[in-house]
Amino acid sequence: MSEENIFLVFVVEYYRNKKNISGKETIALFDKYDIWNLAKRSYFIWHIESPENFVREIDNCVSARKP
Repeated sequence: MSEENIFLVFVVEYYRNKKNISGKETIALFDKYDIWNLAKRSYFIWHIESPENFVREIDNCVSARKP
């Protein structure tokens, strides 16, 4: 598994634990709001910053796309 994919697993698990939601709910959220591509594009920055930063960025992305 590539380092980027390992990091994606970390992002999912960290976000899931932080928001106290299930893995299935996290995957559904990431699918619905295309967080996968955001995470892939942001890999370089996210993997060197605090995880709190990517949680905030994911939340901002979801909020901006909600009707």
